[in-house]
Amino acid sequence: MVYTESVLVRDSLRADAPTIILLVGAAPFEQLLEFLREKCVSLSAERTYAQATGRFIEWLSVRAVEFTDTSKRSLSYTAFVHDLRFGTYRDGVDETGLHWRATSQKNLKRLVNGLIEFSDWLNRRYGMTMLNPIHNHASTADQLIFWRKWNKQRSGSLLAHTKSRHAADESAYYARQVKLPRNGNETLTEAKAFPAERLDELLWQGFINPGKARDSRPWVKYNIRDILVSLLCVYGGCRASEPLHLWVDDVFVDPNDPELALVLIHEPSEGTVGYVDAITGARRTTTRADFLQRFCAGRKPLTRETGRRHAGWKGALLTHRTRKAFQIFWIDKNAGRIFLTLWRLYIQHIRPVTPQMPWAFLTKSGQPLGAEGYEDSFNAAVRRIGLTPAKWAGTSSHGLRHRYGQWLNDLGLGNKEGQVAMHHLNAKSQEVYRQLGVDKVADAIGKITAMQQPLFLRIGNQ
Repeated sequence: MVYTESVLVRDSLRADAPTIILLVGAAPFEQLLEFLREKCVSLSAERTYAQATGRFIEWLSVRAVEFTDTSKRSLSYTAFVHDLRFGTYRDGVDETGLHWRATSQKNLKRLVNGLIEFSDWLNRRYGMTMLNPIHNHASTADQLIFWRKWNKQRSGSLLAHTKSRHAADESAYYARQVKLPRNGNETLTEAKAFPAERLDELLWQGFINPGKARDSRPWVKYNIRDILVSLLCVYGGCRASEPLHLWVDDVFVDPNDPELALVLIHEPSEGTVGYVDAITGARRTTTRADFLQRFCAGRKPLTRETGRRHAGWKGALLTHRTRKAFQIFWIDKNAGRIFLTLWRLYIQHIRPVTPQMPWAFLTKSGQPLGAEGYEDSFNAAVRRIGLTPAKWAGTSSHGLRHRYGQWLNDLGLGNKEGQVAMHHLNAKSQEVYRQLGVDKVADAIGKITAMQQPLFLRIGNQ
């Protein structure tokens, strides 16, 4: 069996940006890297392409021999899709050695679409016959050679151009007639929000520093750094990774309320920052990526870091055009006041004094706090109050943002206001956060029906 592995590396051709390479055995799959360089998509999308391609390679290594006969070759794609959807176990036994479990229709589409898109790119770039299904006469060994070392074995590759272009296009047309297994059901997308009644417990008990519960100094007793991040997520509607891009100079006092924090979260690379020109003394503005490179010892935005320093950025509706930043809209202004009080304590007593390090939230060693570090701290806080960190229960860090979305419903805010508050690029994106759950639907119907006579059912002779 051929084994594959996705590895996170830096791409020197893209200014050392993090990227995914697919190792087939010990060799990188160079065509996939070329494809990803051209696409310039997010790391999560790159992982999808790599996972789909890797799965197909592994599947071919154990099942391609079944389709060497010309009459069966067109069935290989169908077999692959069904093994993805329903798994490789038959009556509890997996003779292939792949040990694939059944997956959801959504995940199936994600993987298959990624594989087909890569195959189509190979067709456009190198004239390879499209996948889905495979119509060529290469041997099983040659098929595997293509996916492992196409650049060295083009003539015997899996997708080698053995037919005329017209024939290839025709086969691709019929290939698209192969339908994925259908699922006739839809599941209610119920927003799993962090339990509102446990929020105070999470903040003021879950984030107590171990062994410091009796200390009277709040900056010693509490993990104020991660309380601040959590406040931005649950009362400001942020994704868990977004507050990590905050710089020290991004928190202001609200001009309309001297006790309220005004927080602006900037786009990690293109967000603007001011500085004083050392030669002319003039006040200038540049991007954060440029500022980090020139004035912070060549550092990079956290989106371009790897490992525990990495923090993602999904994109946002920016409310401050010149700054390229969005404003935090506090769902409860008391939270904004508490944030400002804790922020001052954090800056004065906790944050390491580290030169050339503009990020607000740093580790004890003076390095930027990444998404993985905050996630670990949040999960530990959840466990301290007796809950289990889980997306299905709303007790993941993303459940804080879901709680914000549910509060928007409670306040009766419209879609446009909700879009701006949650800084969504598309107004429909908030629907998953504001979807009413089963309990709320039942409660709403119950309140209406309690105020009127039964509409349908009559008992006895009434």
